[in-house]
Amino acid sequence: MKPIYFPFTYISEPVAKALGSCFRQTVIYQPSALNHPETIQKCAETGLLDIRTPVKGNQDKLDMLIKEYRKWADLHQGGGLSFFKTRGNSIPFFDETSSSKIRSDIVRNLDSESRNINSESKKAEPDVSKLLLNIRLFLCIAQAFDMQNWELTNDLASFEKMEQELMNNLKGENSQFPIPNSQFSIPKDDPGNYMTAERTEAWVHLMQHDPEKSGLFITSSRSVFEHLADKSPDMKQVLYFDSVPLYENKKDEKLSHWQDSLMEHLDMLSETAEIPTDSIAPPPADNDCSGKVSLTFCLVPGKTPDEFFDCCVKNKIFQGEKKGGACKNTLIGIIEF
Repeated sequence: MKPIYFPFTYISEPVAKALGSCFRQTVIYQPSALNHPETIQKCAETGLLDIRTPVKGNQDKLDMLIKEYRKWADLHQGGGLSFFKTRGNSIPFFDETSSSKIRSDIVRNLDSESRNINSESKKAEPDVSKLLLNIRLFLCIAQAFDMQNWELTNDLASFEKMEQELMNNLKGENSQFPIPNSQFSIPKDDPGNYMTAERTEAWVHLMQHDPEKSGLFITSSRSVFEHLADKSPDMKQVLYFDSVPLYENKKDEKLSHWQDSLMEHLDMLSETAEIPTDSIAPPPADNDCSGKVSLTFCLVPGKTPDEFFDCCVKNKIFQGEKKGGACKNTLIGIIEF
């Protein structure tokens, strides 16, 4: 079983490296089979991430929609960031009523059959493939938003660091201001704050089409974590590590042994009907680490991942084939700097 990062399809390098100090490899879903962000591709090449595209097909049409959206966003919103911060819940792309709003603006080159889908949908059953295409478009837009948000935050942190270094140089060696280390920092502006429910629902539809089932899901968003906790009052904390070192050397033998012990314990928690009360030892200390993160795991007893995440899904027609696998429970984790 591998942990699955959610509900984002973009991950910054610091978060990916932090997950690499906890797990040998983490799964991340992609809405498109092409043009993966450079950071994700780089982390996949080093073995930190396992890239999966659960829903495929219609790639040319998806690429065209993304290009048209960028033109549309520049014209109407001024960019992807303002789209998420100003649109609210008005265009989640999850039904024919809302998707028609953006179609009328950006989809100008589709064939005649696609153009008439809104009028035909009143008489016929919804076309699941077209609706899934809307979801993938939404997730591509969300991915661009998250990537832009991270780049802006990282640039700002670098500027603040240079500014403080300049002040130290001007005031002399005896006057030292604290200089933030942005290498292992995450955006203070949690992207999960924007359209939390819509982003989670869209991601769930990808998860439901993944044939490789897992009972472990990990996020870096406090907003998303609390959103799920509100929907599941029976969720309870089962593991907590307040100080996981960020290892520079991921091949460290002590780290590998702890990661294996952690995954063995999490596997047991997800597959056992009677929840064990024992725990595992904390991660090994590392005096040369680049920083530390906290790691929390909560368990939803008696619910498979499909059953648990079903509470996040309003439109049931998108659901993939449900296969419970070996998971009897669902584990939700959060990693925080």
